[in-house]
Amino acid sequence: MSKRTLLALIPLGLLLLIVLAAAGVLLLSPLGVVTRYPWTMLTTEATTMENCTAAGCHEPAEQHTCVTCHDHHGTAQLTEVPFAGLLLLTGDVPKPSYIPINDILPVLEITRTVMPLLDFLAQQGVDDFESVTFSSTDGGLVTVAREELSPQAFLMPYADGVRFADENLHVSTWLKGIDRIVVVGRERPLRIDGQATSIGRLLLGPTRWATVEQAQVMLKGAEDGVVRRAQTASRIEGAAVGDLVANPAFRTLTVRDAAGGERTLTAEEAEGALVALVYRRVMLVLPGQGRAQWVEDVVEVVSQP
Repeated sequence: MSKRTLLALIPLGLLLLIVLAAAGVLLLSPLGVVTRYPWTMLTTEATTMENCTAAGCHEPAEQHTCVTCHDHHGTAQLTEVPFAGLLLLTGDVPKPSYIPINDILPVLEITRTVMPLLDFLAQQGVDDFESVTFSSTDGGLVTVAREELSPQAFLMPYADGVRFADENLHVSTWLKGIDRIVVVGRERPLRIDGQATSIGRLLLGPTRWATVEQAQVMLKGAEDGVVRRAQTASRIEGAAVGDLVANPAFRTLTVRDAAGGERTLTAEEAEGALVALVYRRVMLVLPGQGRAQWVEDVVEVVSQP
């Protein structure tokens, strides 16, 4: 191979090494760390740890232990960041979804880190609404009307993730351990037997849970050859149609969707039906039927006696 060819291959080799190194970092690093902290910080930490390992700073029995390196060199451990913690934002919002708590309060080590509630909702596309309801992991529930919220309404760090506080509201509303926020909008795009409502209002209750898509699964053990079985299913929360319609003992149910489609169900077909938010869409969930039979983008439900 000529010298000119070798010189031409050097840049390609360097580029390949950079690509492989970047791929290795992405594969070996927790995604939450890579996407939430500056590369300068991460590379500094990685360099410190590499130098520690290469230099043999510690006794062999202590080598390659995270605690030893962090304690000896004072590097950041980031142990209190809840990368897996999630908060459900649902109701009358553009994109109902689970939001990582670390996206709301990214640096919990800073004790006065707060997120103004109205700013958080605006980031999620919620600019105008009627009320917001917080629920907590221990069963707490707080509803506040939009006009009662002040600029001092904050989402704040808490041991279980997030808490709500507003110095202009009674301290009993300062809910801790929030796991869900339900927004009720001004508009009422859903009609149930002529009554205008919205999915946000329906989610405030009363609601019911339905077990759907039940299936038996099995696996044969690779070592002992024993076939072991289990049951899988999904749980969906929604408002029961029987609790919503004017004729609970209806004989048929007509359901219309946003595209103008219409479907009529018998009482047997609609048994246990729920109006629920599934995959960001308002659906008529039919627990006794497969998902393909559910009605998507529901805008009206009419019961016939």
